[in-house]
Amino acid sequence: MDSTSPQDTASAATDTYDPQGWARGLSVQFTRNVQTSNGNSAFLLDTRTETQGFQLDTYLEATSFGTLSLQALALGGSNVSGLSSWTIRQSGLPFDNGWRADNALGTTTLLMPELSRRSSRITLPGPQLIGASTQWRHAENINNSDRFTLGASVGEPGRFEGFPQSRFSGSGGRVSNVFAEAVHGPWAFAATAAQGNNITPESGFGVVDAMGSVKRTSPTNFYVSTAYGEKGYGAGNYGVAGYVSDADRAAGGRGFGLSGLNTSGFSAQLSAVGSKVDSVSSTGIYADANWQNGAHRHETSLFYLERGLTWIDRALAADLRGAAYRYGYNTKRWDITANVESFDSISGQSPHGWFSSGGIRYLLSTKFSTGGGFAVRDFAGKSNSGFGYLQWLNGFGTTRVQLDAAAGAATPSSQALTLEHSFFTETSLSLSTTLSAERLQADRLVSTTNASDNVIGSNLTLNERAPQHAFAIGLNGRYAVTDSLSLQGNLRARQLRNADGRGNNDFTIALNIGLDWQFTSGWSFNMSIYENRGVITDPTLVESPLTTPLVVRNRPTDRGIFLSARYSMRAGMSSAPLGGRVGGGAGRIEGSLFLDTNANDARDGNEAGAANVVVLLDGRYSTRTDAAGNYQFADVASGAHALTVVQDDLPLPWTINSERRYLVNVSTRGTARVDIGARRIQ
Repeated sequence: MDSTSPQDTASAATDTYDPQGWARGLSVQFTRNVQTSNGNSAFLLDTRTETQGFQLDTYLEATSFGTLSLQALALGGSNVSGLSSWTIRQSGLPFDNGWRADNALGTTTLLMPELSRRSSRITLPGPQLIGASTQWRHAENINNSDRFTLGASVGEPGRFEGFPQSRFSGSGGRVSNVFAEAVHGPWAFAATAAQGNNITPESGFGVVDAMGSVKRTSPTNFYVSTAYGEKGYGAGNYGVAGYVSDADRAAGGRGFGLSGLNTSGFSAQLSAVGSKVDSVSSTGIYADANWQNGAHRHETSLFYLERGLTWIDRALAADLRGAAYRYGYNTKRWDITANVESFDSISGQSPHGWFSSGGIRYLLSTKFSTGGGFAVRDFAGKSNSGFGYLQWLNGFGTTRVQLDAAAGAATPSSQALTLEHSFFTETSLSLSTTLSAERLQADRLVSTTNASDNVIGSNLTLNERAPQHAFAIGLNGRYAVTDSLSLQGNLRARQLRNADGRGNNDFTIALNIGLDWQFTSGWSFNMSIYENRGVITDPTLVESPLTTPLVVRNRPTDRGIFLSARYSMRAGMSSAPLGGRVGGGAGRIEGSLFLDTNANDARDGNEAGAANVVVLLDGRYSTRTDAAGNYQFADVASGAHALTVVQDDLPLPWTINSERRYLVNVSTRGTARVDIGARRIQ
């Protein structure tokens, strides 16, 4: 498992600490990667790649200048050389009258106002880019209900690619934007304008030329929104996630605390988004109203999304008008959700129909819970899916048995039986396992044997695709052999074959086994062995037409070994531990950001990590998740802290409630672990 954990904070403390000067930290890592990739066809040969790397992470906490950090990754080898990613970031730069600034140069994200992510059904992505961004905010303190924010970004769009060390790959062109957002009491306002120049759209959007390449475009976009909330839109309104008790795990893995913007009351938001690509101009308008009374929560949406609507380099739900209603009921024992959406085509060139989904969870006792859900879609063909599960706490941990089923006109029906178990032991061992068996039913196709379909008496042939079976396994765990030596790894594998034993026999796997050794106070060593083959998908998923399509990129079939040696140090007197005072106790925060496919707030053995996503500590210190979705903050002051995720880096359609901050309490010389699950927008 890739444990590089590029971050803007110091690593493990050294035995000798220099208290002189500003607080500062340095981490230098040397890497070696030997990788073999299969050609996957008779025309492509197997390739062997040897790569050397140098990674630098350093920070300086300067009085009256905020926190300045530098992250850089340089790679050299047979097919890559030079700087692969780099970021200079300045966080919390203070000015008079309550102003603070956050600036970034290098690998950053197109900044977006918070209101653009508050809508219950429509989300605007902020692409990653190599360039610069700045954000200026005015507020006396983090809980101030009145604040004003200005921001701007410019750079070349792209994405992180590669494994186990991800490097930024630009797609060409340039994109820029500016935005403003103001909050005053219960009211909030936001506006942003973006311009792309000669950029390459994401897959599934754009005109393809005769050579099969997507035509470059120069889109223009705008977004405006206003919102009202009885409880206000201050930054202090956030949900809580912390340590989860065994009873909570049995109830579905949920933590304690609040969720959403308001625990009671009313809020509403009206937004408009527009795009112009070449000569095609499109506009989308959507309104949301939410009200909550005790355990009952209601959400309604109206939307009008014209044909060809896009945002920067990605297609949005388009040529749709309609309404949506969602109901939620949440108590200590019950968790019920229901959703219904109706769609019509604005142009008449697209389908019309509806989508409905729902779920229920019931806590039978402190040890047992059960639940289920469904999704039905009658839009461009009928399809439906459903699931039911039973979960219980036992002497070995938490066990969950789940049955999934799906059927549709365009795809063969399928059923899956899954057994999940999370072992709860001493802090030295954590392990989640998943076993599943799937059946893909026969898919019938009708064809003609004659040259012309209009010939009377044509011979019709009924082709029946053979049923298929699939078996999958997932493992995710970590074992601390000693205080300085640990083993960790994850495995996701799936075998698909025809029921008659002939024909198709596909095998997909993602395997990662790693070793971490802190052999001195300043030096550590990591080794990981990995193998990847194919793409593991979820065949039982039925989504709403409003959901932004997931762009799936095939990874090459590869295997290899990754070695790294890292030296870390820290010094300074202003705040030895992050966010603390001189002489105060300190501990660590670590965890993972993962794609929570079954929405149980716990990382199961078959759930993948989200790589290259920025995680913030107290809104000031930052780190990026590694290739396996892991992150860490070392030398964190003991006491309460808040974690937030820059979800613009998450792959669509995965999201995290933008209101949520994950509170964690750090004990002196202890390690607090927080796993954060992203959920699929449905």
